[in-house]
Amino acid sequence: MPADPAGDEPAQPNPLPDGQRLLLDRQRWAPQHGADGRPERVAPAVAFPLDRPALVPPVQQAPAAVGAEPHPTREAGHRSLVREVVETALLAILVFLAVRASVQHYRVDGQSMEPSLADGEFLLVNALLYDRFDIQAVARWVPSWDPGEPAERHVFHGPRRGDIVILHHPASAEARDLVKRVIGLPGERLRIEAGVVYINDRELLEPYVKEPWRGDLTEITIPPGSYFVMGDNRNNSLDSRIFGPIDEDLIVGKAMASWWPRDRFGRVPNQEPELAPAR
Repeated sequence: MPADPAGDEPAQPNPLPDGQRLLLDRQRWAPQHGADGRPERVAPAVAFPLDRPALVPPVQQAPAAVGAEPHPTREAGHRSLVREVVETALLAILVFLAVRASVQHYRVDGQSMEPSLADGEFLLVNALLYDRFDIQAVARWVPSWDPGEPAERHVFHGPRRGDIVILHHPASAEARDLVKRVIGLPGERLRIEAGVVYINDRELLEPYVKEPWRGDLTEITIPPGSYFVMGDNRNNSLDSRIFGPIDEDLIVGKAMASWWPRDRFGRVPNQEPELAPAR
């Protein structure tokens, strides 16, 4: 057994497998230890294999040839962009159609609603507010559900007293639409004495009337599904005093806002009149 060059102790056989060597801390490195072993007094070292794996160079992609097919990822990105554009366009069309179906424009023609509305004023009309649907038709699809009567109901609510509404002319489908205020509701008794409106024998207090009308109207009972309408300018208005209560199907919608001219911009005065105390 060969002697240790650093002392008299015999050299120990190398316990590591062939093909490995010892790498020590720089401060403890001793080249005289040799490859056959080291004295036991030296701190243990870390073993690394002599044969290190060869570095594999990165694979370089060849440049695309002229006229080659587009990259699949690029094609997918183009398809995704086209799909987003189409979806956005369809959504915009749906929103436009929904708004167009529920909000309509109307131009006031005449002085029948002065001073609340002026001739030539442009209005935004909510055409969805008074819509109705058949709840019995819906109930047929729901087991064990009986919604009761009436079968036809409003999506939101029906016309209310004081609402300014747009309605088709009751005498002619070719005539221009009218703008009036709802005065009497279905089932109510209405009469006019010296220009004063009475609902179920109670005086209707109307602060929006421009000039009192001095005429009379015999008491009537408003039929179900019908409304009594009048203009605020009672001395210059074609309304239910002449053609009687109008069917709800003739009502287009409720005037909500005025947008032209600028000095009239704002909400339409849909004020509900009060009923005086019963005598």
